Amino acid sequence: MTSFVRSYIWHAVESNARVIQFLLRDLPAESVQWDARPEADRFTLREILAHLNDYDTVSRERFEHLIREDEPELGDWDPTEAAAHYDAREPLHQLENLLVSRREFSAWLEGLSDSEWMRTGTRPRAGRFSVEEGAALLVAHDAYHIAQITEWLDATK
Repeated sequence: MTSFVRSYIWHAVESNARVIQFLLRDLPAESVQWDARPEADRFTLREILAHLNDYDTVSRERFEHLIREDEPELGDWDPTEAAAHYDAREPLHQLENLLVSRREFSAWLEGLSDSEWMRTGTRPRAGRFSVEEGAALLVAHDAYHIAQITEWLDATK
């Protein structure tokens, strides 16, 4: 992947959080929509924000390990287990955290050298992957949840 393409990835890391903020802009903290579950096996809006914050933390830690260590084997992260505590998180606070985290994450990615983008390691269930692939996955993961947010907002009007 070229540095030109990577620049779109690190820009998307930050801008996706602003897209989520825009989608949720009219939803007050006390709205029942935060906890509506149109599909039983998928996250609520509150849980999506908490999950994205956790995903950022896990991704950043993984990327830092990839850069610091040679071919590290990274531990697995169970989002279902993490979700057990999502219902207690305040959604507007989670949204603000996401915006801050993404500004920092984007700037950090922008500062990586070509060789750091290419650093690799292994994680359970995913196999070998690079910082570059992990950053692309982060953006794709956002797209999945952005689509889910739009579906939830439409379904819970």
